[in-house]
Amino acid sequence: MKCPYCGEEMEQGVIQSPHEIAWKNKRSYIGRAKFHKGSIVLSKLSMLEGSAVIANCCRKCEKIIIDYKDGSCDINQER
Repeated sequence: MKCPYCGEEMEQGVIQSPHEIAWKNKRSYIGRAKFHKGSIVLSKLSMLEGSAVIANCCRKCEKIIIDYKDGSCDINQER
């Protein structure tokens, strides 16, 4: 994948967590994403494997991009 900021080739990797990985419109200390309006779950919690999403990193721009279309970034999602 080419970086949309500088055009350099991006490095594919993963972001991992022992918890659900989600985007929310503000910081919250309690509660899963499903309890926050407008949140986007990027990787559901797996008690055995944790959570992980595919992410692309541009070391030049110091940007990380997660393409969450169709949930395809979630490594634990059944395909």
